Amino acid sequence: MMEETDTRLLLVGGEEALRLCRGALDAHAGAIELSHAVDHAEVERALRNGAPDVILAELACGDITALELAGLCETLGLADRLVLLVEHGGEETALACLSAGIDQFLPLNPESLRRLPVLIDLLRRRRIEASARKRIEEELHESRERYLDVFDNTSDLIQCLAPDGSFLYVNRAWRETMGYTEEEVKRLNLLDVLHPDSMICCQDRFRRLKQGETLNRIDFKFVTKDGETVHLEGDCGSIFKDGRPISTRGIFRNVTDTIRAERALRLSEARYQALYENAPDIYTTIDAEGVILSINKVGADMLGYEPAELIGQSATLVIHPEDQARVLEHIAGRLRNTQPDEGIEYRKLRKDGSVLWVHQRASLDPAADDNPRLLVICRDITDRRELEERLAYQATHDGLTGLINRREFERRLRLLAQRENHADQLHVLCYLDLDNFKAVNDSCGHLAGDELLRRVSALLSAQVRTRDMLARVGGDEFALLLENASLEEAQALAERMRETVEKFRFQWHARQFSIGVSIGMVPFHCGVAFEVLLSHADSACYTAKERGRNCIYVYPVERGLEKAAPAGDMQWAPRLTAALDADGFRLYAQPMQAVGEDDGRRRLEILLRLPENGPDEGEVILPGAFMSAAERYRLAIPIDRWVLRRVVDWFGRHRECLEETELCAVNLSAAAIADEGFVDFVLGLLDSSGFPARKLCFEISESVATSDLVRSTQFMQAVKARGCRIALDDFGSGLSSFVLLQELPVDMVKIDGSFVRRITDSEVDRTMVRSVRDIAASLGKQTVAEHVESAATATMLESMGVDLLQGFHIARPRPLAALFEQTADDVRVVPFTAH
Repeated sequence: MMEETDTRLLLVGGEEALRLCRGALDAHAGAIELSHAVDHAEVERALRNGAPDVILAELACGDITALELAGLCETLGLADRLVLLVEHGGEETALACLSAGIDQFLPLNPESLRRLPVLIDLLRRRRIEASARKRIEEELHESRERYLDVFDNTSDLIQCLAPDGSFLYVNRAWRETMGYTEEEVKRLNLLDVLHPDSMICCQDRFRRLKQGETLNRIDFKFVTKDGETVHLEGDCGSIFKDGRPISTRGIFRNVTDTIRAERALRLSEARYQALYENAPDIYTTIDAEGVILSINKVGADMLGYEPAELIGQSATLVIHPEDQARVLEHIAGRLRNTQPDEGIEYRKLRKDGSVLWVHQRASLDPAADDNPRLLVICRDITDRRELEERLAYQATHDGLTGLINRREFERRLRLLAQRENHADQLHVLCYLDLDNFKAVNDSCGHLAGDELLRRVSALLSAQVRTRDMLARVGGDEFALLLENASLEEAQALAERMRETVEKFRFQWHARQFSIGVSIGMVPFHCGVAFEVLLSHADSACYTAKERGRNCIYVYPVERGLEKAAPAGDMQWAPRLTAALDADGFRLYAQPMQAVGEDDGRRRLEILLRLPENGPDEGEVILPGAFMSAAERYRLAIPIDRWVLRRVVDWFGRHRECLEETELCAVNLSAAAIADEGFVDFVLGLLDSSGFPARKLCFEISESVATSDLVRSTQFMQAVKARGCRIALDDFGSGLSSFVLLQELPVDMVKIDGSFVRRITDSEVDRTMVRSVRDIAASLGKQTVAEHVESAATATMLESMGVDLLQGFHIARPRPLAALFEQTADDVRVVPFTAH
């Protein structure tokens, strides 16, 4: 039955067809709107005015055929609305239309057209159903596209597997991750992409999925087309139909990067742990209370512990008690201040009690939350500290003797001299100079000299108090500072040291030596100039030397400590040069007295002096103060030449004094003897001046002669050939002396004063002097005793048969002119020792 809605009907046919159709539709005239078209133009116009619900058409009408109409309807999407009206005799055309896809026909006669309303209603319903079905299909398609779009645009990997393991569906993420195209996926099986490590577990899981199980948070590995391993994690389930699983589906996340990152993190942590445990430093973490939370294995080993023994203990367990307060203060500061600092150096204590020096740096642990803790790194600097201590020790101590050196001694002396408090306390500075050391050093070599210095240092160190400061300040020179000591205590100590050295016999292989020590002492209070102390200590020591050696001389306090002669070789060089240029030196002389009857002939030793404050001053400086500097700065030879010129010149201007003089002895330095041109100078001077060579005697010390025996012998022979005489000075300081008497062409032997001074008290020294005299006499050589300071000594020497005596008992040194005039006032002598 027709629905109560208008239906639009288009009839393409003749008038007869129009009449028949209207007759069949009379009963439904109000519900059906009928349009009529008889040619092609009317058909197109009718179709454009709105699509009819049903199109009835004869096989041919005007200029349009059923086939043409069918093509037009197909084009407009109306083919399902076309119904052909056929008559008898039109079968062939109807078949052609049927072949063209038109499958709805209605005979054109009244009987058949009675079913037209039903047909129209059927077509209308079919169209509505088709439209609804199309809409549903479109919605399904749209829904499928939406889901496929979601699947293809998700980052998860989605797959569906058939029961045989073949892939029914995979999304784009799966294909891109695995490297396969859609066509390639169709030929894949699960086994083709499973990693060997996941093969067994995934086969078991697939079996369980086919049984309908759901698996959550599983992980496994696939292998991509390029052979790369992909780590996956996700959920799997089954797809059911009619109550049974027909396939499996899975949604997975690609966790490869996470797995690799975790693996890299584990490796990094393992490496860090290995580095931490095996680092060559001590790595610890400590909390705010100073408790050790962790320590590396190597660090614990360095301290002699196992890590477990230290964890939970206070850090002070391994900190030296003297350093604990300082270290704990540093740790507290690092907990408050996050800025980097230079760290701290201190001592750690090992389990066995030994010390380990470390440099510590500490910083807040950034991973700590509410409980702050420090990351502490301690580096072993024991070797560096020991090296620094050795260097510091070497910088302040003498490498040969172990005593403090000159620099350190002077530093401490300067601090004491400048101290302002305790000004009432008395201190004493002593300078000690070994006697006869040069003889040992020159005759036996530097090894013997070094050993002698070590033994003497030990002897002296055993005598001093623990608070006293003993130093080696030169080759054979020592200094002693006695703080807060009376002069009597200092003199007693100095005497013990002198006696100890005097009694000491130095044995070197088959040879034995006796030595002495000359000691100069200066008492002082704080506030005295440092340079003044050094100057007067030197002066006192050289005064002791001049007084016969192996004795003690105290610098007169009443003379005051305000004045100080220059100290140091560098200060002497310009002063000596100026004295040479300006004739600033002065000639002194000390007589030698013949034993027995006085023949009236003068025998003199020429001595050199340097005025202390210019040519008009009476105080002079002895050669011992400046000759070492002269030798160092190559001024010794110019000085020796100056002395010879002035001696020859003076006697040339005082002929009467020359007539009175039997012998004029001049000392020569080692540099002059070694200089090949000096012999020519001497011989040339004798030739040009006319000075009688027989009256000129050159004094050469035993140590100088033995230092270069060949050169010394050559010089002696050259000047003796001209008529000069030779005296061997300081004879007896070495056991090689008696051999020298046979080898050297000397005329006189001057016995060393250290033996002469003690002959009244020492049988050994008397025997030595007697032996020298007897051997010299047997070789036809004269003997001279130096340092004769008493009548008893002179008498004993005379009884021994010594030829000549020289010393303060005989006569003190005087200016050369004053000696002959016998009117000169006493000259005060200020000894001064160069450094």
